[in-house]
Amino acid sequence: MAEVTAPDRSVGLHPAAQRRSAIVFGGGLAGIAASARLAEAGWDVTLLEARSALGGRVFSFPEPRSGRILDNGQHIIVGACTNLIAFLEEIEARHLWYLQPKLDVAVYDRRQRLGRLYGISAPNPIHLLPAFLSYSHLGWLDKAKVARAIISMMRVNRQDPELENMTFYDWLKSRGQPDRIVSNLWNVLIEGTLNDNIREVSASMGLMIIQDGLLAGQRTINVGYPTAPLNDALARPAQTYLEKLGAKVITGSSVRCVNTDSNCRVQNITLGDGSNLHADVYVSAVPFWTLPRLFSGPMAETATVRRLSNLETSPIVNAYLLYDRPVMAGDFCYVLDSPLQWVFNSTLIYGDEIQGNQQALSVSVSAAWEYIDIERPRFADTIANEMLEAFPKARDATLLDAVVVKQRNATFRCVPGANRFRPGPRTESPNLFLAGEWTNTGWPSTMESAVISGYNAAEAVMSSEQSRSKSENQGAGSMV
Repeated sequence: MAEVTAPDRSVGLHPAAQRRSAIVFGGGLAGIAASARLAEAGWDVTLLEARSALGGRVFSFPEPRSGRILDNGQHIIVGACTNLIAFLEEIEARHLWYLQPKLDVAVYDRRQRLGRLYGISAPNPIHLLPAFLSYSHLGWLDKAKVARAIISMMRVNRQDPELENMTFYDWLKSRGQPDRIVSNLWNVLIEGTLNDNIREVSASMGLMIIQDGLLAGQRTINVGYPTAPLNDALARPAQTYLEKLGAKVITGSSVRCVNTDSNCRVQNITLGDGSNLHADVYVSAVPFWTLPRLFSGPMAETATVRRLSNLETSPIVNAYLLYDRPVMAGDFCYVLDSPLQWVFNSTLIYGDEIQGNQQALSVSVSAAWEYIDIERPRFADTIANEMLEAFPKARDATLLDAVVVKQRNATFRCVPGANRFRPGPRTESPNLFLAGEWTNTGWPSTMESAVISGYNAAEAVMSSEQSRSKSENQGAGSMV
């Protein structure tokens, strides 16, 4: 797991007349985190976001037909997201995010048989032992094989370059894990967190999820979620926090071009309305597939920009369902061997005030290549039919509404070799830095990775500033 230091508010501080300025473009979590850390250190920060509100790929919106406020997808956190959780505390939004005191995940199969993955108060990894012993979707021989695999996972060095060359599925097969175990246990943990099938992700990133999440301690794998729409749980409190720090937040303003000289130094940026903005340094927090389009000339041909073409994205499709009566108990669950994957009880989670005895649910389908291009009504029918199989009470209920939300480029893919193309915060330009969950944070495409990337970019900016100031002071001292 990437190490991120606490903010050093003494670094980068300048008297008012000498304050250095920074423009951050891209108002998702990465841009927000970079702006916050720079503003905390006394920088004059301007944050630009093309949409009408901050949040990037973490946002909510009013659904036109019903007027309901829906998120662009179900977002979750785990206890290992220490930087994100600390940031939520800073912006006074932590109370809007629930986190389990202990791991407890309900896993159903298509016959409605329940298995639970849960933790107890005990030393690591004994805290997981009762869950594995009682998990109904594995036989006793399976559990013995899982135990041997866990021992291997605890011992292996996931930084071994060879693990970046193979899939996690192949690594598990080499450790005696048959497809039944892979599907009924390991893919449950991997598919939602990496937004990809376990047969596609690299062994290094799969092991990261298991080592830093499942096996790192009693609280790291505890699951949480927002208890309010994402704009209320993140975007608005983040903007309020930034503005209290003195940062200028400009929404509805896109960047058309990053203008550089022959040495790749950024001179200014051109906005969508044709105006130019100038600062001492610039932090790009836009998606990796957007960034290359902003450059021309030498910067467009740099190794950093060329490498981005090797990164890929994975889609997520969500279905928001409204039934005339309750069909699901509990706050969320996973369904094996089903397109449903993860199902969340929105009525319980958000305390939705809906008519009568109605129940709102959200279904989150990761790695949704099969569904990303089909018509929304057809996908809604597929999900509704699967609900009849997985939730017997749905057979006596009436589906009142179904809203489908697609995110084609929801996350970057952690396929073998991808980590080698993830850049750090520095670029070939002396005053352009990168943030984004796709940069080299050590984490997959998560909100935690986005926050870490913003902090990394801000620290690189301030380190570069210290080097510049030191160089200028040494030059002045040598003059006679």
